[in-house]
Amino acid sequence: MTGPNGEQAWGKAIYDEIVAPERLAYTDSFADADGNVNPDLPTMRVTVNFFDEGKGRTTKIVSHTLYASAAELQKVLDMGMAEGVRETWDYLDEMLSKV
Repeated sequence: MTGPNGEQAWGKAIYDEIVAPERLAYTDSFADADGNVNPDLPTMRVTVNFFDEGKGRTTKIVSHTLYASAAELQKVLDMGMAEGVRETWDYLDEMLSKV
């Protein structure tokens, strides 16, 4: 990910559950450009569920992220994670509105 001032942020996701077309689950960690996990930053467990609400296609996505502690959650919130996630979902909405 590249920030507004050109700063680089890397991540590493290890997918351990893929149930098409219903669910993805993975461990997400901060990493360097070579994929080495940064042990000083929180690792999170992410589950994404896709729902068909009777239209024959995915109409709802629910993403759940679990941290090992409230302190780890606060650390990523202090880093701007909430804004980044919001921007990601807004961008997905924008892309999907074009299809």
